Amino acid sequence: MKSVLITGAGGLIGTRVSESARQSGYAVTSIFHSLPVTAPPDALQRDLRLPLENVPPADMIFHLAGGYAGAGKQLLERTDFLMARNVIQWGIDHGVKEWVFASAAEVFGNVAGIATEEGPTRPVIPYGHIKLEIERLFAQIVTGLPGCRVVILRMGEVYGGQSRLLHELAMRLRHGFCPLPGSGRVPVSFVHVDDVALAFMRAAEFAPPGVSIYNVADDEPATWRAFADYCGEILGTRHPLFLPRPLLYAYMLGHQLRSRFCGRQPVLTGHALRLLTTPKALSNHKIKSELGFQPRFPNFRCGLEASLDGLSHHT
Repeated sequence: MKSVLITGAGGLIGTRVSESARQSGYAVTSIFHSLPVTAPPDALQRDLRLPLENVPPADMIFHLAGGYAGAGKQLLERTDFLMARNVIQWGIDHGVKEWVFASAAEVFGNVAGIATEEGPTRPVIPYGHIKLEIERLFAQIVTGLPGCRVVILRMGEVYGGQSRLLHELAMRLRHGFCPLPGSGRVPVSFVHVDDVALAFMRAAEFAPPGVSIYNVADDEPATWRAFADYCGEILGTRHPLFLPRPLLYAYMLGHQLRSRFCGRQPVLTGHALRLLTTPKALSNHKIKSELGFQPRFPNFRCGLEASLDGLSHHT
């Protein structure tokens, strides 16, 4: 039985990837930053900002742990970059030869048209920069260790029934005030979390030796306006309000002041606004043709109908 170490197992994607790996017959060790009340028996609590210790050996590593996409450069360097470096060092020390890394569409920056894996990478926010730096760290493994396999998955906007994105959106729509930046018409590729888990399984089974990069997205790029409007239709609420950037920037400053007064980390940051206004439409042709990936939810409408089932009566 092949064994896999999964970091970030407590997150939206990590939870679903861990479930899929167990269902596919892998022996799983799941790393949590904080153990949940109902932690699986294979769970370990570790702070990945520190060198890994007392972890069972593994044949493969799925690295998903990371910070908030709207965070700044210094915070991401103290979290995402440091965690990746520690995980990579542990893997090298313990003879791991196979790796799958959860990267993001933000490495492309402002996508003109639809991005392919061969397209230029010009990130415009710290999250994209740090993901690209970590991609390069993983690629160095193959250069230094013959016989290794590294798979980089550049994911579109991930959503699902348990996602913070949908819960925040549903709550604000139900409360009647859901501001979003700009026109909402920039193209975006969405992907349901179940399809992300499927992509991990296909990568683990079928990706070739060496370094390979795949976009992970559904079949139909859309826009934030279409996505949020459809959420409102399913929930039976008003449509969201799309505000000019200067007006939303003022709203953001108020949100940050309230968050700090309440001792909470603000969700709406300048980087988060840029995240929502940067085009990131992805081609999924390569992962479909090379790994046999077929999304269960080919567009966001199918995925939202499944994900919001039951939320129409809840916030």
